[in-house]
Amino acid sequence: MKALIAYGTRYGSTTDIANRMGKILKKNGMDVTIINLDKEKISDISMFDFVIVGSGIAIGKWTKRSLKFLNRFESDLAKKKVALFVSCGDAKNPDKHEDAKKRYLEKITQDHPSIKPVKLGLFGGVIDLTRVGFLTRSMLKAASKEMEKDGIDVNKRNDFRDWKEIEGWTRGLVGQR
Repeated sequence: MKALIAYGTRYGSTTDIANRMGKILKKNGMDVTIINLDKEKISDISMFDFVIVGSGIAIGKWTKRSLKFLNRFESDLAKKKVALFVSCGDAKNPDKHEDAKKRYLEKITQDHPSIKPVKLGLFGGVIDLTRVGFLTRSMLKAASKEMEKDGIDVNKRNDFRDWKEIEGWTRGLVGQR
């Protein structure tokens, strides 16, 4: 089975997730191609049996390239096994988890009704305010009290990815063949 993992990322957190998924799928006998949609173009997905599309979430949105991929290949994806995942800060917060799933995954499936994902994945991401510009950092620091309630330290890199969860979710895709 040939699988494609196509994803968008802003700061690299989703790249790490896609690469880990790829290793697991390869160990389970799949031929895997991983494409960072922000750096590479893809013009044809006909050779893939399974397509996993992912995105980092920033300011409540999927990356532009991930959305363009879904829009461009929607009719092709409707004929394939598809899984969708996102990496975002809200995933780790039990109070925000369900809302994040609705906003970032279920909304995407509603916006692309011909795509019927076999699985949806909502994973924690990395929040690193030391890597954003001055203006963004200033705006976010103004909201730092709220962020601190969510366990985010605005002065350091916060990694909320649960690798066991990501690996388990990916192993579950193997059974979807």
